[in-house]
Amino acid sequence: MERVTQKNERGYYLLGDGIYSDWGVPEKFRGDAVDRLAAYEDTGLEPEEIKATFTPEAVIKLAAQALGTTPDRLRELAQADREKNDPLTLDELRGMRGKWVWVVSPDKDLTVSAWAYVGANHVFTYWEYDNDELVGRVVYNLCDYGAWIAYRNPIKTVMPGEEQHGV
Repeated sequence: MERVTQKNERGYYLLGDGIYSDWGVPEKFRGDAVDRLAAYEDTGLEPEEIKATFTPEAVIKLAAQALGTTPDRLRELAQADREKNDPLTLDELRGMRGKWVWVVSPDKDLTVSAWAYVGANHVFTYWEYDNDELVGRVVYNLCDYGAWIAYRNPIKTVMPGEEQHGV
């Protein structure tokens, strides 16, 4: 790689010689930006070589080493974080306007869980079925949040009297 910085007799990195002021005087520049450029040039690597050094796999290995764990454990933790499915807070729910959420209602006369669309002040299930019979649409009011709960992803719900297997 051809250098654009050089050291002067005092040991400072400079950028210049081919740069002239408005008055035709050669100018040289120094400072943090020039020092950073010089440090990059000191590596002797081309931009493509630097990018190749930091592949996702290499970064995961470095992070695992720095944290005293294994790359597989970091992947497990990342996956668990992506799958996190705590109940949404009311503020989180309001921030999901125009998106779908999984709603769980404690009302035994309504479908216990279903996908629902978040509107400005309400959350709407599109159609509710009971024993394969269409019973209509349910509208949940945001001001009643807490009487019903929303999640980002479906959850397994167990009705009273049902056994929960495999959990």
